Amino acid sequence: MLAKTIVYWLKRPKAMLYRVKYWIWEKLHPDAPWMCPATVEFCKKYLSHSMSVLEFGSGRSSVWFGKRVANLTSIEYNADWYQSVKKKIATANLDNVDLRLILLNHPSSEPEQENYERCPNYVAVLDEFEDESLDFVIVDGHYRTNCTRKCLSKIKPSGYLLIDDTNKWNSLDVLKIPQDWSVVHQSTNGLKTAMIWQKPLPTL
Repeated sequence: MLAKTIVYWLKRPKAMLYRVKYWIWEKLHPDAPWMCPATVEFCKKYLSHSMSVLEFGSGRSSVWFGKRVANLTSIEYNADWYQSVKKKIATANLDNVDLRLILLNHPSSEPEQENYERCPNYVAVLDEFEDESLDFVIVDGHYRTNCTRKCLSKIKPSGYLLIDDTNKWNSLDVLKIPQDWSVVHQSTNGLKTAMIWQKPLPTL
């Protein structure tokens, strides 16, 4: 396994350089989310303690975001990872983070379908939120296409949608993000990309 990993990176020297640079950044910022550095800086600037946030995909980000917003709901599908993140939240004494374990309705290795006859439970959690009730939604977990489509109505005017790993899609058109939503941030660490959209204010 180690030999295969070494061969993989040796065949991709440019990507290996990016990976080393990001590894150094991670070590220098041990509490930061596993996102592009510029994306983390954007969030530092625009998050506030008045915001309601929903996160698909928990991790170091759950504690980091939890310290910066009024309340955070974080959705996780992996039971072992859920327990690990739960301990980190408890250690940080965060009572404003609602970490939820919601198992997948399909094997994690199965490619996501654009549409499901029955909405997966992981995605259906959005039904619990009123329309235009969330200030910030982070899509960085499973069922990313379906989570993105379903969360759009839940975001407040001038609220934000952050999607990590946008390079996973050949075309972002499949996400059906309205054209009048502004792309206010886009960055890469050389290995992946992230984008943030802002929902427009209603026109008079």
